[in-house]
Amino acid sequence: MSGAAGYFEGLTNQLAYRETPDDRRVAAQVTATVRAVVPGSQVRWAGSQRKGTATTASDLDLCVESATPITEGQRRDLRAALERDLRRPARVQSHAVGLPSHDDKPKVDIAFANAAFGSRPLPEITAFHNQRSRQVAARALKLWASASSLPRLPGWVIEAIVVHLDPNPGTHAPLELFVRILAWLDERATAPVLEGVLRPAAFPRWNEAWSAVLPGRLEALRNRARAQRRRTNGPETWASIADADRWLRG
Repeated sequence: MSGAAGYFEGLTNQLAYRETPDDRRVAAQVTATVRAVVPGSQVRWAGSQRKGTATTASDLDLCVESATPITEGQRRDLRAALERDLRRPARVQSHAVGLPSHDDKPKVDIAFANAAFGSRPLPEITAFHNQRSRQVAARALKLWASASSLPRLPGWVIEAIVVHLDPNPGTHAPLELFVRILAWLDERATAPVLEGVLRPAAFPRWNEAWSAVLPGRLEALRNRARAQRRRTNGPETWASIADADRWLRG
């Protein structure tokens, strides 16, 4: 499977997020606006960008660090200032201010590491820092899970599954880890087990309503994993990155 492994990694490298001039421009604009509303604050990349699991389709995640808690009034002021300065819609969310995708510009979520209404600190990156197999498998699983037949899976869900199936980092090459994940979803994952994996990773806490929808979503994942494993154009047949791409997208 050595040739297939190379094609798989080549594909996921093509999918990997790379900061663009437009992204830097957006980050600079957001930073200037945030500092005007919250003097002395810092704005940093967060989410999958910080973990190394972002793809070219990922939303942009930023986190605001401030010495004093951000108030609800400042959050509203920031929304208005972002709309004025960036000339695009902004909305107040429970723990963030969001910029929906607009005029081909990506969605941006701006969370707060210190907030009176609910903090969202910079993500813990230890699980993915310098863990190439986990990063590659997470990016591949995000592409795999983007199929129209599946419900939308948040990035943190995908990342939690990857970490669970890779308890000893460095043991599995990226393609081996991805195939291991498919086998787990197909053969061994149950709703209680999956909930046990996701609860510790949920932020700020597990929403009990998710327990009711989890079995149906797991069934959809299981069906796709089962179909994927039965495809005739599996890794043993690959002769190019394009072959890996066709198999992964299914």
